[in-house]
Amino acid sequence: MQRLKLLSLLVVLLLLFAACGGGDAPAEPTAEPAAAPAAEAPKAEAPAAPVAAPSAYTEAPALAEMVAAGTLPPVDERLPAQPVVTTPLESVGQYGGTLHSASWWPEVGNVQLYFAVEAPIKWNTDLTGYEPALVESYEWSEDGMTFTMHMREGLKWSDGEPYTSADWKFYWEDLANAPEQKLYSVPAYLRNADGTPITMEFPDDYTVVWKSTDRPLYIDPYFMAQGFWEFAKGMMKPAHHLKAFHPAYTPGMTWEDMEKADKWWQTPGYPCLFAWCLTTLSADGQNYTFGRNPYYWRVDTAGNQLPYIDNIAVEIVSDEQTRILNCSQGKYDTAFRICGSPNEIPFLLDNADKSGYHLLENYLNGAGAWPGYMVNQDYVAGGKNYADDTPEQAAEIREILRSDKFRQALSIGFDRQRVIDVVWGGIGDVKNTTISPQSWHFTGDEGKAAYDAWASSFVNQDVDAANAMLDELGMAKGADGFRALPSGTPFELVIDVTNWGGSLKVQVDSATEMQKQWGENLGINVRINNIDGQPDVDTRTNEGYYMLRGAHISEIDILTYPDWMFPIVNRYFMPLEGRWFAKGGSTCTEAASEGNAYPCGIEPEESSSAKMLQDLYVKARNTATVEERHAVVRQAVDVFVEHGPFVIGVAGDQAMPIVVKDYMRNILDFGVVGPWAPATPGNQIVAQWWMDQ
Repeated sequence: MQRLKLLSLLVVLLLLFAACGGGDAPAEPTAEPAAAPAAEAPKAEAPAAPVAAPSAYTEAPALAEMVAAGTLPPVDERLPAQPVVTTPLESVGQYGGTLHSASWWPEVGNVQLYFAVEAPIKWNTDLTGYEPALVESYEWSEDGMTFTMHMREGLKWSDGEPYTSADWKFYWEDLANAPEQKLYSVPAYLRNADGTPITMEFPDDYTVVWKSTDRPLYIDPYFMAQGFWEFAKGMMKPAHHLKAFHPAYTPGMTWEDMEKADKWWQTPGYPCLFAWCLTTLSADGQNYTFGRNPYYWRVDTAGNQLPYIDNIAVEIVSDEQTRILNCSQGKYDTAFRICGSPNEIPFLLDNADKSGYHLLENYLNGAGAWPGYMVNQDYVAGGKNYADDTPEQAAEIREILRSDKFRQALSIGFDRQRVIDVVWGGIGDVKNTTISPQSWHFTGDEGKAAYDAWASSFVNQDVDAANAMLDELGMAKGADGFRALPSGTPFELVIDVTNWGGSLKVQVDSATEMQKQWGENLGINVRINNIDGQPDVDTRTNEGYYMLRGAHISEIDILTYPDWMFPIVNRYFMPLEGRWFAKGGSTCTEAASEGNAYPCGIEPEESSSAKMLQDLYVKARNTATVEERHAVVRQAVDVFVEHGPFVIGVAGDQAMPIVVKDYMRNILDFGVVGPWAPATPGNQIVAQWWMDQ
C-alpha cells in the first residue's frame, strides 16, 4: 500500500478542502499572525469568514416526531444563536442508522475519540492547527497573560438546559479548587509559573476569562483540544446536574457519591455537549449505546441539524484476536484502533470484498518510533537490575547511559532493516526516533529539514565506528566476549518491554533481535525484562530504575504533550530531571520517603541536555506566535541531533488497518492514529458521517 508523504498529503488536503468550500465555520486561521514589531505583542487570532448560515433548519425524523408531539422544542429553539455550519466532505447526508464499533476497556476511549473532542477549541481537520468549536471565538491580551473565551449564546446541554459560564464557574470553584477533596485538581496548564492556580473570572453568562500572574498563556488553551480526556473528563461539568451529588449543595452527599456520578461515558442520562450522549449501558457493562443529542450545535450547509447517524453502539471485546476476526468479518461499520497492528493489513485486505468493507489507505500510525528504546538518563539504584544494586554501581551505569558516545554506538551498531523485516514483515521506514512525521512543527521547508535531520541522525549502520566509540569509553571486552564497565565490573544492559504501542509481540520480537545484534556486533550482554502487566511498570520508569525500555513514540503538538522532547514531567528518558522541573526546581521541599529517594527529582547540570531542553520549553511557552514556537521546537531538535539519540528508534510511521464498511460516507481518508491527543478521527467531524443504505 502506497503511503502519501507529508508535504504532498497536505497539499492534496488543502486542495480538497478548497474544492469542498472549506471546513467548519466560524474558524480561525491555522496559524497565528506573524510577530508584530518588537515594541508591541501580537494581537489575538482573527476568525475567518464564516460559511453562510442556512435560512431554515431541519432535523432527524425521530426528533421531528417529538416536536410534533410537543415533547421537544422546535429545532431552531434548540440550536444556539450562531450554530456551527459544517460543510460535508462529499455530500449532504441522510438521517438514520446505528453505527457499530468496539472497544477493549470500559472507558471506550477509542470511540470517545469519535465525538468527545468537541471542546471549546479543537484540532482542525488536517491537523495543522486549532479552531473554535464549542466557543464562538477567543483571544489573548497583548502580553499573553489573559485569555478570553466567548461562548455561544443559546448553546444547550443535551437535556435542554443552557450551557453558560456558570458551568465553568462550578467546575473551577466547586470542583477543581474545592478544599478537602482529592478527586479534582487544577491541571498544570491552569497554574502560574509559581505553581499556584491562575485566576478564572466569569464577567457575564457567555464570557470566561483566564488570568495568569507570572507567565503568558499562549500554549495553555490548546490543552483543551487534546484527546477525549482534557475537556470531556476534566471540564465538561453540567452544574445543574452535578449539584445534586455535591456535598456543598446537597446534604448527605459525599465526594464518593460525586465520583460515582461524574462519569458521563458510563452514566446514561448524564448531560453532554457532543453529537451523541450515553443513553444505555447493559447491566454487565459490555454494551454501550450513545444516542443523538437533540441540542447538538452543528448543522450542515443545507440546514440539517447534525449528526446524521442516530446511534453509536459499542461492544466490549477485550481479546485482540477476536476483534481482528470481527473486523475481517465486517462486523463493525467503522473500526479505528481495534483491528490490530500493521501486520494484520494483508489478512484484512484478503477479506475486504466478501465482508463489504475497505481499508482507508492514508491512515498512518504517526510513530516517530515503533519501536524505540528509551535510554534512561537518570538511572539510579533501586530497580534490582543487579543482585548488588548499589548507588555506586548505579552512578557508573548512569554515566555510561548519559554518554553521547554510548547511545550513538548503540544507534549505529545494528541493522534497522533487519529488525523491520523480522518484526513488521518489511513494513515501516528506517529512521531514528522523532515525534510524529505529520506534526505541525514540521510543516514548511524549515520544518521538513529539521525532521529529516532528526530522523536520519545516527541511523546508518557502522559497526566498526560503534565499537571504536565503546573502546574510547573504556568498556573493554572480557574473555566471554562481552564488554564491562570502565571499572571492570561486568555489564548487563537490561531492556524492559511491555505491550507499548498495542502489541507485546512487536516489542518482544524487536527486543530479541536487538539482543542478538548488539551482542554479536558490539559485545554488549543484553537481558530482556518482560514486565508487561506487572505492578512496577510505571515505577521502574518514573523512579529512574530502568536502563532501556521499549516504547512507542508519537505526538503531533509537542508543546501540549512535551514529554518526548522536553523533560518537564516525571516520565520517559529523563524522569527524575523532569520531576525536578515539575516540582518547582530548587523550591521543592518534599522529604525523601521509603521507596522514593528522589521526591524532588534530580537537578540538571548547568550544561546538560536536560537543562537546555527545559530552558527551551520555557522559551516556547513564553513565545507569542505559532511560527516562532515552531522555531523553538526546531532548536530543541538541534539538541537531539547533536547530543542524542535519547530514544533509539528502529522504524516508524507504519500504515495502520482502519476498516470502514463500503456504505459509509463523508469519511476523510487521512488520519494519524498513533498519538491519541489529535483525536483522530474526531478531528474530521464524525457528526457528518452517514450510511448510504
